[in-house]
Amino acid sequence: MAVEYQYANKEQLLAAMREEFAFLESEYGYTELVERPERYINPYSVLYRKSPVEVLVEGISYGSGTSIMFRIREDLSQPPQDDFCVSWITTIRRPDLQEWQFPDKRGQLLQLPRLANELRAVADDLLRGDLSILPQVRDAIAKARKEGEAAERVRQFRRAEVRSQEAFRSGDYQRVIEELEPHRDLLNPPSRKRLEIAKSRT
Repeated sequence: MAVEYQYANKEQLLAAMREEFAFLESEYGYTELVERPERYINPYSVLYRKSPVEVLVEGISYGSGTSIMFRIREDLSQPPQDDFCVSWITTIRRPDLQEWQFPDKRGQLLQLPRLANELRAVADDLLRGDLSILPQVRDAIAKARKEGEAAERVRQFRRAEVRSQEAFRSGDYQRVIEELEPHRDLLNPPSRKRLEIAKSRT
């Protein structure tokens, strides 16, 4: 499969963003915000707003990627109540449009038309001010965060298990206890036995 590459400098990227997402102004009544409330502003980005919805189109990953972020807030002087990537809605409504489905597109200028089409396809109601999708997005984010935390706990246990084996071989039983005790609910039979022996020898 042939892979297309099309990269841009800052001026080209911002011009392409405004061209591809001009429909936000002409069809949905959004306004580009030149003055923004954030302390740090990604210089490779354009922000559109129609209260309470904001759409941030930005270049990321050192020039190799692009993204669309939704922000929900009534008052620009306050932090957003919701701040999430459009890909969360895509995952819920149109997983066939997820980015990994388009491996032949590389470079920000080639990604922008696809992102604009994705935005239209999955978020027309949100762009029009209908916030009813937000509970599903929040639930999806919370679920992914919970799964990520569980996976990280398993990774931490595996590292602790290796350290406990080294400590057991060297006779440092207190260290074995310190490594394994915080992971009691994840212990496998060998680790559980190691912990019991370490406790009996301290």
